Amino acid sequence: MVTYKCLKSHVNEDKLIIRSSQVHKYHLEALKESSEVSKQTYGVVSKCPFSELDYFDVTRAFPPDLMHDFLEGIVPVVICHVIKALHSMHIVSLTDINAELDAFKIGRNDRSNIPQQLSQSVLKQTRLQGSAAQNWCLFRILPFLIGHYIPQGEVHWDIYLKCRAIGKVIFSPSIRKGVIPLLCQQIGEFLSDFQSAFPETFTPKLHFLIHYPRLILEFGPLKPLWCMRFEGKHQYFKRLSRNTCNYKNLCYTLSKRHQLRQCWELQSLDVLHQSNYTEGERLVPFRALSLDIQEGVSRKSGIVDIPSEEKLSVVSSLLTNNIKYTVDDNFIIDSVEEDIPVFVKIAKIVQFRGVWMIFGQLLIPKAFDRHYHAFKLEDQRTWIVVHPGEEKDYHALDSYVYDDNLFITLHHSVQS
Repeated sequence: MVTYKCLKSHVNEDKLIIRSSQVHKYHLEALKESSEVSKQTYGVVSKCPFSELDYFDVTRAFPPDLMHDFLEGIVPVVICHVIKALHSMHIVSLTDINAELDAFKIGRNDRSNIPQQLSQSVLKQTRLQGSAAQNWCLFRILPFLIGHYIPQGEVHWDIYLKCRAIGKVIFSPSIRKGVIPLLCQQIGEFLSDFQSAFPETFTPKLHFLIHYPRLILEFGPLKPLWCMRFEGKHQYFKRLSRNTCNYKNLCYTLSKRHQLRQCWELQSLDVLHQSNYTEGERLVPFRALSLDIQEGVSRKSGIVDIPSEEKLSVVSSLLTNNIKYTVDDNFIIDSVEEDIPVFVKIAKIVQFRGVWMIFGQLLIPKAFDRHYHAFKLEDQRTWIVVHPGEEKDYHALDSYVYDDNLFITLHHSVQS
């Protein structure tokens, strides 16, 4: 429990009094006597309606939301302040950033969330134009846009990199308990450096980071609990309300159209059987495949003598189990000691006797470049074959060539 005025004085939970159920009841009683005192002093506005439910504790039942807290709260503040500082020191201008963003060849998987051009308001306010997904995309590709302008060890850029390190952990689908103490240390260092560099700015959402390690221990990984999927569902209704232009009884229009759509989708057997969807399918004789792929098919299927005339389906893209695999995409196939990911770059997607196989080349990180917060890769020229679903993480990743080096930046850490 902490007031807004003393937010800056805390970078961890050690000296904070966490609001408990008993303390919250006391604040509610104080609210009855003097609403102004309670609102300003304790941050309590009213009694939560959910408190009427059995076994519900308002102080322990609400997990944080990474989308609103981090992507829409912390990321814009950090990016805007860092860009403003770099601009004022004439390291990189806003015009340079927009020119780099316009010329940057963004990968296929990031293309649906291309960040918008930065307006002059970035230098005056702490807001970014665009959605949370666009903020996340800009947050990840920013080093490829301006990293070459910035000298190694630049103080303000180091604040961005520390924020990236925190984001890589809190967005992970699985987090080991042993990582939590390190996360506490990273958050403390980030908040201290941010306050030193930008003493005039500190928001409640930056303070929320202090509580994340404890909340992760209570709720588990936080990404499955965020609002991104709910907001994605809302997009359907937002588009529908604009397209229908019917505001006489909007609730009735939206509910009826949504129910009709649900009926149409649920009457399809594909919803239950999860059929595979492919693109660019063609039949290829076994003998037409390269020797590496022929050997991989034989080894993976356990069939040695495959007739050379037998035809296999070769596709450019496969959607199965709600995961899309496309030629030239990169997937994390494994992680080794110190949680170093091993990647596979898809070269062929083949169906042999009803079984899908993915062929690709192994990519091993030769270094983690902290300045670009990305793995610098080395092509092993080694072919591997896997079945769909054997990958370590379902996110399809884009690779970027920068300074004659191949880089991949992660959405989150993948722990072994």
